This record gives sequence, structure tokens and C-alpha cells, in this order.
Amino acid sequence: MAYDTLMLIAQLSGLRINVLANRLGCDSDLARGVHTTLAGILAAMIEDQRRILAAEGVRAMSRGTADEEDAFYDLHHYQSAYHEKWLVEPVALLDDYLVDDFTREYYDFREQRWYFCDGVLPIVEPVAPEKLCGLAGVVAEIEDISGARFTTDHVYYSEAEAEAAWWASTGNDPETVFGKDKIGRI
Repeated sequence: MAYDTLMLIAQLSGLRINVLANRLGCDSDLARGVHTTLAGILAAMIEDQRRILAAEGVRAMSRGTADEEDAFYDLHHYQSAYHEKWLVEPVALLDDYLVDDFTREYYDFREQRWYFCDGVLPIVEPVAPEKLCGLAGVVAEIEDISGARFTTDHVYYSEAEAEAAWWASTGNDPETVFGKDKIGRI
């Protein structure tokens, strides 16, 4: 088991170096931000795996002693914490959202409060892979190696906000597109 943990630490460390090197070639703030976030997440995953590796060593050294049971529970705690933190839900690299289907509420991470759904949920729009400057392939490799899943989504909490973001992404202005000076418009 320690070999698998050590191998995962080495693989994640190599992928983190790859993400940081790939960040140097980014041409947009969005891509640089996602690269920085992913590098930070990989550092946290590596640190969690190091804790597991240390607990595995303590457990191996405590075999046959009075501390064996405590070492087992410590190792189990670190493994469970890693599983809950990284493998249960997808990890958001850009915007995150949370919907509670039981209470029919969603959590707005910007305002840090819950809202009743009223039939309207946050609008989630995935970021195109070409806007991430080659990060999609690295993310797929990280997902294969670690088992973690990642999302790169923009989350909009109203239709007006989503529409404004769409207009900004196209580079057009609604006033010029739908202006009164256009032929055929009143």
C-alpha cells in the first residue's frame, strides 16, 4: 500500500510541475487562473497523500505493540478524509455551485448564502477546452491517475448575468446589434 501512495505522490508531483510549466504559455487571465487553482489543488492532494504515507509508516512500526489499533484508526482517518475531500464530488477549478435537492435550495458562493430555488437553478456553462490553453489533456491525465474529477464551469445565478456574460464573450454590444439604426428595425 505504501508503494501505491508513494507512486501517487510522485505522479501528482510530476503533473503539478507540468501544470506550472504549461501556465507559462497561457494567453489569458482565465487560463492562468485555472492553472494556478489546479496547481494549488494538486499541492493539497500531495500533502494529503504524504499524511497517508506517514500514517502507513507509523502503522507498520507499531505492529505488535499497544499502539497498533490507534495507528490503524489514524491511517483509516487520513484515507477516509482523502476520499471524502477529493473523490466523492467533482472539484471545481473555476466556479462552484451547490444544489440541495432535498430542501430545494442552492448556495451562492459569491454571497455565501442559501436561496430557495423557485424552479430556477444556477445556469452552468462549461468553459471550452481551447480557452484553457491545453489544460484539458492534463486534467484528463490527473483524473485517470488520481480518480478525482474536475469541472471548469462558469456559474451564473440569473439569466441577466448569463446573457451579459454571453454578450461579453462574443465581443458584440446589444445596442449595436439591435440598434434602431439597423435596416428593417423600428
